[in-house]
Amino acid sequence: MYRGFYISANGMINQQRIIDIISSNVANVHTAGYKADTSINTTFDERLILVRGKNNKTGNITYRTQEVVRANLEQGSFEYTGSRLDMAIRGNVYFNVQPYSKLYEDDGEVLLTRNGQFNLDEEGYLALGSAGRVIADDGNPIQIGTADFSVAEDGTITTEDGRQYKLQLTYVDSNQDIEKKGDNMFVNLSGTNDIPADEDYRIIQGAYERSNVDITEETIDVLAAQRLFEACSTALSTIDNINQKAATEIAALR
Repeated sequence: MYRGFYISANGMINQQRIIDIISSNVANVHTAGYKADTSINTTFDERLILVRGKNNKTGNITYRTQEVVRANLEQGSFEYTGSRLDMAIRGNVYFNVQPYSKLYEDDGEVLLTRNGQFNLDEEGYLALGSAGRVIADDGNPIQIGTADFSVAEDGTITTEDGRQYKLQLTYVDSNQDIEKKGDNMFVNLSGTNDIPADEDYRIIQGAYERSNVDITEETIDVLAAQRLFEACSTALSTIDNINQKAATEIAALR
């Protein structure tokens, strides 16, 4: 009977984790550059259930757990705004942003993002809100000082007075695992910025990438998770009632 408790409780914990992930995705459905999280099922190796300190040879069982969460890196759709400060990427490359908190460190952390809703900060640097400054391919923040500029498909920025900067871009394969920092910032776990020669990518000025959350799919998934959570909860309650009844009847026999 204890095994039933373990299985039911394990199921409730797993489904609650899935519901939490879906809730986060839905909350960020309008967050530019957001990549939906997905829950990856893992299993423990086959274990022997211990009964009174001895191995129960008939008690083999495999438990599922939801401890692994990965970001879905599929391309999101574009919102066309016409703003020169907005940029979108078609392809598996990411903008590089140096956080304001790391600007004056020699080996300051660089974050990746698909959010291209840029602005000019008070010093004229191309920036991503309060997150940090956009980096050029020489590793320095881009100080353009004006919103009158054009961006070529390869990421070359040309200002009205003829200055040019090249966006630093990082390749991340769509099947690669990356670490999230906040809602739409990432850390590159591969340790390389190299873009493969055959990678087809384009920078599109006047647009930004929307969240890739599929609200219909998330709704279906959360309903399924809620049903399973309720089923496990009912099973747990039933097992508890059976245990109480058994304990009462045993006590009555004494």
